[in-house]
Amino acid sequence: MMTRNALRRLGATLALGVVAHGATAHADVLFADNFDRTNSRNIDASLDGIIDNTGSALPVDGVYSTPWIDPTNDPGPQDGNAANGGGSQVLDNQLQLAVGAGTSNAFVNHNFINPEILAAGGFTVSLDVLGYAGTSEGQGGAFAIGMSQAEAAAANDGFTGAPNNVKFTNAFPQVFANTKSDFWIGLRGDANQELAWGHGPVGIGDLGTGFFVSDVDAKTGTIAVTFLVSSFDSGSSVDYQVFYNGTSQGTGSFNWSESNANYIGIDSRDGTAVVFDNFVISTIPEPTTLASVAVICLFAAARRARQAA
Repeated sequence: MMTRNALRRLGATLALGVVAHGATAHADVLFADNFDRTNSRNIDASLDGIIDNTGSALPVDGVYSTPWIDPTNDPGPQDGNAANGGGSQVLDNQLQLAVGAGTSNAFVNHNFINPEILAAGGFTVSLDVLGYAGTSEGQGGAFAIGMSQAEAAAANDGFTGAPNNVKFTNAFPQVFANTKSDFWIGLRGDANQELAWGHGPVGIGDLGTGFFVSDVDAKTGTIAVTFLVSSFDSGSSVDYQVFYNGTSQGTGSFNWSESNANYIGIDSRDGTAVVFDNFVISTIPEPTTLASVAVICLFAAARRARQAA
């Protein structure tokens, strides 16, 4: 059994190893978007600002799908009916979703099961959530992974899942049983300024097992998750580490619910607009893998030590 001092020494040793190798760390960007392009209600009317190393040769007007969006969004303005979705646009070199009344979402038209991910041992998704008006747990910005194309394309309102009982995330809770992604995370504006994440269709009743909440410093910031992946087969385990502005907020694991299904999308809810920037999906560099494995191993060792005490 490892003592607490032994665990601390192991953690320090691994951390030093990561720092020592940090200068040579390199991650391969599979997809990135800084939205530095002409203002438009069509969010991919231009490929400016997009790095596409997915292998899918994503075309103009085909980088993203927007399954839940106000039908009058383009050319706009949206119709103001929240029940049929909010607007979306690129404005001032940033992405805005949930523009006006109603939620909206978007997913990248690529299945992120690239062999480069397996070769590297995993991938990281990072997203800047820069602003929104709401100040409750029902408003904010999020992303989701682990969806089939059909699941992503069927996603509806980010709050209720209406009208077809399907949504990307449970970050902005009302109805919990309809989330189609395998993992989701969102930054939301309630009184405690929370980061919320979970494994699929889970809700507050699963707090601490499949649903997690961490109080953070602000309702905006950079949310990121590193996923350790050895297989995209259904049932295979994925370990992860959650970050807010570069600081770890927790670790955990989940299982892929479907083989070779890893579409990734952005979700939002607000009464004005949710502003995003710097959406990046990349493989993980070796030091990141070491750091993630170190943390996960430390937690597992500590848990075993407590159980054996």
